Amino acid sequence: MTIIVSGSLAFDRLAEYGGMFTDLILPEQLNILNVCFLVDKVERFHGGTAGNIAYNLALLGESPFVVSSVGDDPDGKDYLAKLKEWGLDPSGIKTDPERATAGAYIATDRAERQLIFFNPGAMQGETALGWEDLPKGPSGEVLGIVSPGGFSDMKIMSSMYRDNNAPFIFDPGQQVPAFTGEELLGMLDGASLLVVNEYELKLFLEKMALPADGLFRYAQAVLVTLGEKGSRLDTPRGSQHVLPVRAGSVVNPTGAGDAYRAGLLKGLKSKLPVLSACRLGSAVASFCVEAPGTQEHRFTLDEALDRVRRTFKEDLKI
Repeated sequence: MTIIVSGSLAFDRLAEYGGMFTDLILPEQLNILNVCFLVDKVERFHGGTAGNIAYNLALLGESPFVVSSVGDDPDGKDYLAKLKEWGLDPSGIKTDPERATAGAYIATDRAERQLIFFNPGAMQGETALGWEDLPKGPSGEVLGIVSPGGFSDMKIMSSMYRDNNAPFIFDPGQQVPAFTGEELLGMLDGASLLVVNEYELKLFLEKMALPADGLFRYAQAVLVTLGEKGSRLDTPRGSQHVLPVRAGSVVNPTGAGDAYRAGLLKGLKSKLPVLSACRLGSAVASFCVEAPGTQEHRFTLDEALDRVRRTFKEDLKI
């Protein structure tokens, strides 16, 4: 089985704000909001949803196929070189000669709240890949994840998986506000799993005018990430809480969700029960928060399995 990861390749500019955003944002004055946050430092890192997920999968011993776009600029060339360093096939990545490589500007306050500004750049085009262009496993099997990226690509990839009866995770993330309820429903339909955080879930349900249990008409299960509280797996049979795995230290939470998704994909490819795969995701996320960027941490599969064993008392067979 081949893991296909579609989404963004971007550079993150991470800023740390020593105070609390809420101290300077006055709810009753939002109509005239004009605030400057003095940050302590800004650092540049490789990022983007597809890049972050692929990086963690590579640490787990996988060679995912990445579907994305970069610009014909120094940042784009830099990222392509980085993927080759990980031993990944770059043929699924389109170079856009007209647009710059995507970039994110992320500020984190003392309570780990975040303000994010994102320039999609090259993601605004289409990668134009068809089903025949995707590498398959020995039996023609693929496992896909549609993570936040270009609007057209998200629609195309989810439709491609559904039309070919391939399992996939729908992970709309910060792109939820950009789509209509009808568009979200079209992409969700047939998914093995919907992955969202609490805020995204509320917005998703509001846009689709559905009760929470209505999602199971379109996806087999819903995974809700809860930050430092862990995550929750919702199925038609009920909900199960997945504890967070304790990190050695917490430096920056950016990218933890993408790391979680990599562990989840590794577990699903390994034919683990979904709950066990979520636990592996929680373990992988714990390594990410120990470093300042989204691709600066290091760990091995054995180390991730050990954290699962110590937290959940479960010995995963991978």
